[in-house]
Amino acid sequence: MSNARLLFTNARLFDGENAPRADMSVVVDGGRIAAVREGAASGAESDRVVDCAGATLMPGMVQCHFHTGFGPTPSGGIAPILGLEASAPFMGMIASANARTALDSGVTSIIGSSNPDGLDLALKEAIVLGVVEGPRVLACTREFMTTGEQADGDNRSWFMQLGNKGLVRAMTGADAFRHATREEVGRGCDVVKISVARGHGSAPAWDVNYLTTDELDAVVSTAHERGALVRAHCPSRIGVIECARAGVDIIDHADRIDDEGIDAVLEADATVVPSMLWSERFLAFAESWDHGQAPFPIGEGFPETLDQTLARLAAVREDYEYTRTMLPRMREAGVRLVLGDDYGFPMMPHGDYVAEMEVYAQQGVPPLEILRWATKNGGEAMGQGDRLGTVEEGKLADLVVVEGDPTTDLGALRTGIRMVVKDGVVLRDHLAPARG
Repeated sequence: MSNARLLFTNARLFDGENAPRADMSVVVDGGRIAAVREGAASGAESDRVVDCAGATLMPGMVQCHFHTGFGPTPSGGIAPILGLEASAPFMGMIASANARTALDSGVTSIIGSSNPDGLDLALKEAIVLGVVEGPRVLACTREFMTTGEQADGDNRSWFMQLGNKGLVRAMTGADAFRHATREEVGRGCDVVKISVARGHGSAPAWDVNYLTTDELDAVVSTAHERGALVRAHCPSRIGVIECARAGVDIIDHADRIDDEGIDAVLEADATVVPSMLWSERFLAFAESWDHGQAPFPIGEGFPETLDQTLARLAAVREDYEYTRTMLPRMREAGVRLVLGDDYGFPMMPHGDYVAEMEVYAQQGVPPLEILRWATKNGGEAMGQGDRLGTVEEGKLADLVVVEGDPTTDLGALRTGIRMVVKDGVVLRDHLAPARG
């Protein structure tokens, strides 16, 4: 599609930070925002004029925990290790479909979160080359973890001698973690993911950090030397503290964060991705299950008695209720919070992004603040706050036109997206131009 000059007029502008302003105009030229002004703006005859007719103009949103390969598979999702549910070519098609779905939803940037077979890299490069349409991608590595960690699929499939561990990369020792970081960043990954503790969603958190200090420092220093971010699956209290102090950029879940952890996150200027939708959906499923009729189908790979299953689920509920009490404390302290979750499972398919926002709204977070998480905070989490996340002169023109006002009604994002622009190029258009 054309990247000719765009002139948005008669817009209710949410700039990514402040309350919306009515009757605003925004000029886009050369892929960037050239002007933001009150009232009408004049343009050239060749400009594409977009009359928003009072609709909301806002920044493109950022999904900060994006599994590109999660989705329907021919095997029904059955695999000995996560990431082996289907062939790499099939999972590439899933990734392409997920990227298009995200774009349809007003998401113009994603931060990857562990994937097999270089899936994020392939998607990023295909989008850059115009092979498929999708958001800009910060490509993630496989999920680095210590050998024998709870999420290491080889714990139960070791006798299969699979070799390929899907989206898991298990190792031991600082040198091994340093080598893995060098290798995958060298291939083009922008984000290194580590797993530091058991828990979140289907299992209760353990107060551990599986990585030694040397292993953690090896990943962070090596990634940062090469300009890559580090993110951590980090539900544990001690994991949050040690990851923040080591310089981890993005802390996923933070189920058991405490005041000391909040202080460490603030001092490190790290980002937290609470991803509470998965916990909501999982608990709703688990607590409606008739445990007297059949074993609960989501576990940790090892047989459980009924009493063990019920104790595990009760502990998950306790973790979640604790997280709910800490969310307002994180907000009050000024922790950078963002959106993103484990989309792609049947309980929460890709595109169901507004449901996550609604979970936070139910916790008392105002829609305006949630949209700030989705835009301004998301750009900062990418390390690109100077280029993305707000509607300001000089920034990249990632813009979404939404019928209605999502800063008061989040549901507008579910049904009201009328236009999506990335880098000044219109990629989704359900509005008729006034002229041009």
